[in-house]
Amino acid sequence: MNKHTANTMRFNITLPTDIGQRIKSKPNHSALIAESLREKFALEDREQLAAILKVAYADAKKEDKQVSQDWGTTTKDGL
Repeated sequence: MNKHTANTMRFNITLPTDIGQRIKSKPNHSALIAESLREKFALEDREQLAAILKVAYADAKKEDKQVSQDWGTTTKDGL
């Protein structure tokens, strides 16, 4: 096994003709597809993280509001 195939997997895929024609015109098909998939996966990861953060920020906002209300009562007491 040479160094180029040591960390690779082989896939046989079927693509729409328009995409196949564009890939065919590029010099390194595998590298183009790998780069495109990495970009797609990175976008999915960012979207997933954004959804998690949105929930976390909403929870933090509720907690901050409650703490503010709790301390607001205390400061009104002159403390």
